Amino acid sequence: MLEMTHSINKGFLWRTLATGLLIFDYFLFSTGNPSVTYSFLGGWFVVTLLVALIVTASYGYESLVGRENRRLFFLHILFLAALSLAFFVASPRARQLASVRLQAKADSFIKDPISYKADVSSEERQLMVEIEKQKFTVQRSAFIPTFQRTDYLLRTEQGATYLLVTETRWNGTPVISLRRTQS
Repeated sequence: MLEMTHSINKGFLWRTLATGLLIFDYFLFSTGNPSVTYSFLGGWFVVTLLVALIVTASYGYESLVGRENRRLFFLHILFLAALSLAFFVASPRARQLASVRLQAKADSFIKDPISYKADVSSEERQLMVEIEKQKFTVQRSAFIPTFQRTDYLLRTEQGATYLLVTETRWNGTPVISLRRTQS
């Protein structure tokens, strides 16, 4: 009897931990923070959610046919619901942290476009040097957390407008593009 209880608890633990980690990874992805979903699956968040659903559904099936303890299954569901609620409450702060991180990348490029380590063409670096020689303002126009992308409008005193886009590749490398827009 002790061995059977131990194996039931082990089944509960691996399913709950695996599903909890998948939900945590989706939370990171959806708020714009580095995640396995973005790094290795290229943003295919459906895969993460589908695996979490399959693990929970298989556990539910096992508990309904009597192979697993129903109370542990309901505890599993309760834990995942509480975890999801906690992530939902924390998501605005996590989204803000991701935004600040991307803002810092853009600020570093604006301050030192020549030596900033990013995937940027030499023409775009030279264009930023030319913009730096003038007075200009920077305004964030968009933040897309799932693509780890932020768009900025740079406006010079002469009236020229430029679009600066910062993105993060799956491997963490910043990608920056800068182009003139129609004024």
